Amino acid sequence: MKRMVLLVVAAMMATISLNAQIAGDFAIGANATYSFKDQNIAPGIKLQYNFTDWLRAEVAGDYWLKKDNWEAYDATLSVHGLIPAAWYFKAYPIAGVGFFSTKLSELDYMDSVYGVHVHFDGKTKNDLVGLFGLGLQLNFTDNFALNVEGKYQLNVGNQFIGTAGLLFIF
Repeated sequence: MKRMVLLVVAAMMATISLNAQIAGDFAIGANATYSFKDQNIAPGIKLQYNFTDWLRAEVAGDYWLKKDNWEAYDATLSVHGLIPAAWYFKAYPIAGVGFFSTKLSELDYMDSVYGVHVHFDGKTKNDLVGLFGLGLQLNFTDNFALNVEGKYQLNVGNQFIGTAGLLFIF
């Protein structure tokens, strides 16, 4: 009987404590994204809103650091289907769309093979991208969480990117 009461109390406490990021919650965070194809890093920010306990939307933006005479930024809108494993841990599939803008800087150099002067004017390319992936979220408290995501971006060289970030939930 003692074990049964303890089990019922534990189940009630688990149900009551499932309040980390519930319907109507907002979260804002900072993240770092890594492109495995280009081997480049992008700092970024994100804003999340939970429509239900199981579904949230995220708006995110990243600035890709200048590398090999190109730099870029992106903005994405994605949907996460939250699968809680415990009050402090969630897994979620990701699906979304975004905008990716790449700028190639102006190049001016002397070709060493042919000995001619080469000049290339900078060029900007804008793409609409699709993305899908998986994410994990670890809540440290009701207002502070860590998330790690792996996403595949379609239409920008079809690349795999990894993201790690911190969230403040309010």
